[in-house]
Order: sequence, then structure tokens, then C-alpha cells
Amino acid sequence: MIAEFLINFAREFLSLTLIVLPYFALGVIIGAVLDRFLNPELTNKYLGKGLRSVVSASVLGAILPGCSCATVPMAEGLKRSGASLATVAAFILVSPLLSPHTLILNYGLLGWEFTLARVIFSLGAAILFGIIVMGLESRGIDGFTVPRNSELGRAACVCEYKCGCDSNPKSFWRSLWKIFRNLGKYFLLGMFLAALLTTLVPEDAISRFIGSSGPFAYLAAAVVGIPLYVCEGEEIPITLSLLRLGLGTGPAMAFLLGSVGTCIPTLAMAPKILGRRLTILYLLFWFVFAITSGIIFQAIFPRFIK
Repeated sequence: MIAEFLINFAREFLSLTLIVLPYFALGVIIGAVLDRFLNPELTNKYLGKGLRSVVSASVLGAILPGCSCATVPMAEGLKRSGASLATVAAFILVSPLLSPHTLILNYGLLGWEFTLARVIFSLGAAILFGIIVMGLESRGIDGFTVPRNSELGRAACVCEYKCGCDSNPKSFWRSLWKIFRNLGKYFLLGMFLAALLTTLVPEDAISRFIGSSGPFAYLAAAVVGIPLYVCEGEEIPITLSLLRLGLGTGPAMAFLLGSVGTCIPTLAMAPKILGRRLTILYLLFWFVFAITSGIIFQAIFPRFIK
């Protein structure tokens, strides 16, 4: 019994590893190039106030490599340079959702449908959230203005989760090694959990206890995904396993977005930049948006094609 389980687990783990490895390697290379040559100080001057600034911050957060431990201190720099709270909020929201290496891995494991939807939903969420905050900020509502004398600075890069923080690297190879070293363990952990989940859970368990795409499936996917800490692509092989176990495409998308849109380090550090009330709004926003995105995705792509 135990020997059979270990054999099945090893087979599933090896299969996932062989699928992920080429995309992970390519993603790390692209991430290292951006990390080495993209100058945040140059882009900061294009970020200030207004809708254009919110859109620019969303795009910038999407292309920068690294998780919230690296991007939140940059968001603090944006705030200190005069960026509006809406601009900072949009930047913080999108940064853990999109990055070159996660999109490549997303395409490799889940296909172009999930990848395109992830980009559209994530950018749309960041811009929409920025517009909402812009409206609250313009009205001067208490708790929705830029907090003064924030204690979070560059030192915040040293955080409990240690998921990719780094200052400007001196060489491409150093950046490549640090990204590989910091992210590799999260990918391996994700594949380990995915293989374990696939091996332990019966094939009909999801459809039998949760349902493939009913209302409870969306709620359960969001409730499970939002508190679950995943970092830099770990959610992708887990989502693949859930799809293989019978979860519908809509709830799978809700899990995919919810699990990274509410990254624990972001929620831990966000109150020092956004304030407590806006952080609560951020959490509620992602809960509703993850479910809404899943429902829309299910209507467009009812079946997993990959």
C-alpha cells in the first residue's frame, strides 16, 4: 500500500517536473534580464496622479520580476516621490499576480486561455481598484489618503517570508542565480503539493464533494485560495492538479487569482503604506473579483483544453 503510494507520487512528481522545467528555466532568464537592466528610478518619473498614472503603475507592476517583498518597498518609494494612493494601490495589487516567469509557466501548464485571462483579469482588477481608490481619495475620506511618516522603507525588503528580495544586482549572472535560488524552492514545493494532492485525492472527490462548477465550488475555491500562501508560480501546478481532479475552469480561475492576489506578505506590509481601511477594502475586493473572474471565465471557456 505504502510502496504503491510512493511509486504513484514519484511518477506524478517527475511528470510535473519535466513539464515545468523548460518554462521555469526560460522564465528565470527573462526575469534576470528585467531585474538587471530595468531601472525603477527611470520609470518613477512617469508615475504620479490620475488614471494614466494608475494604468502605468499597473503595467510596471506586471513586468517587474519578484514578489511583494521586493515590490512593496518600491511602492513606498513611489509614495514618497509624490504618487497618489490610487497609483500605489494599483502597483501593489498587480505585482504578485503578474511577472514574466509566472506567465510563461502559466502558459506551459494551463494553456493560452488561462494565461490571457490571467493578464486581462489582473490588469483590469488593478486599474479598477485604482479608480475606486482614486474616487475615495479625491473625496478626502478618512483612511483613504496617503499615510504620512510611514516606517516602511528599504529595510522592509528583509521580511519573514524572504521570497525574492534583492537590491540592484551587479551582474546578470548574479541576478540569474538569485532568482533561481529564491524561486526554485517555491516551484518545487508547489509541484510537491500538486503531486501529493493528485495522488491522495480520488479522481471524483472534487466533483462529489464540491462540484465541478456550482456556486459552492466558486465560494470554496476563493475561501481556500485567499488564505493559502503561495509565491511566484506555486499556485499554477496546484491549479493544474485541481483541474485534473475535476474542478471546473471557473472555480480554478477563482483559486488561481485569489491565492496570489492576497499574498500574505502583501497583506502584512500593506497597512503601513495603504492604511488599515484600504487594506481591508483590498482583501474584500479580491474576494469578490476572484469569484467574478471565475464566473466570466467559466462562461467563455467551460472546459479545460490543455
